Amino acid sequence: MNVQNPAPTGVTARFQGSYSSVNATTYYYWVQALYTGGYSPLSAAGATGSHCPAALSPGNSNAVSWNPAPGAIGYVVYRTTTSTAPAYGATAIFIATSETGYKDDGSVAPFAFNLAFSGVASARMIYDFATDGGVHTAAIVPSISDTIPKGAVVIGGIIYCPVTFSGPTAMTIGTTAGSSANSFLTSTAVPSAGAVIVPTAVATPFLMSAAGQLNLTITVADATAGRLEVTANYILSV
Repeated sequence: MNVQNPAPTGVTARFQGSYSSVNATTYYYWVQALYTGGYSPLSAAGATGSHCPAALSPGNSNAVSWNPAPGAIGYVVYRTTTSTAPAYGATAIFIATSETGYKDDGSVAPFAFNLAFSGVASARMIYDFATDGGVHTAAIVPSISDTIPKGAVVIGGIIYCPVTFSGPTAMTIGTTAGSSANSFLTSTAVPSAGAVIVPTAVATPFLMSAAGQLNLTITVADATAGRLEVTANYILSV
C-alpha cells in the first residue's frame, strides 16, 4: 500500500431507477486519488446489486460516492462489470477535482482537460491526423500544443481518444525539453475511441530545465486517421 498517496475509502454505488430482471447487470466502481506527487492505488470496489439494466440512462443511473482522501487534488472514477480490478486508465469514466461523488448515467463524461486543481497547472496538446499528418518514429509537435514553462515539475497527465485513431498501435508522449526522463507516457497501446489513459509512467516527477511544448512519437506504423487530446499536469517548483 502506498502510505504517502492513500487510496480513497468507503466507495459505494447505489442504483437509481427501475429494477430490471432482463439483462440484469452488476456494476463495480473503483476510485483513484490524484496527488501532486503521483497517484494512489485503486480503492476497494463499490458494487451495485445485480438488478441494474445493461444500458444506463438518465432515468436508470448509479450514484457513486467515496470518502475524501487526505491531500488529494482530484479523483478518477472507473467502472467495470466484473469484480476484477481494472488497469489504470483503461475504464476511467470521470475525472473530478474536489467532488466525492458522481452520477453515472452511461453518457460520455465531461472531461475537463484544463483541470482546475489547486496548485496544479495543465498544458494541452491536440494531435489531429487531418492537420498534423502521419509521421512516425520521430517526435513531432502538433499544431496545437501549449508550452510547459521552465522550472515546472511534470507530475503526469491524461490522454483521451475521442474518435478512432487508425494506423499506429503504440505511441509515446513527451516534451521538447526537460530532464533525461522527459516522457510522461512511455510507449503504450493507442486507446480505442472514447477511452481515457491516466499515465502512471511518471513514478518520479521530472523538472523542465527549459520551456518546452508537448510532443508525440507514433510508433509501428503511420497514423492514417484520428485524433488524440493530451493534458500534462505540472506544478511550478520553488
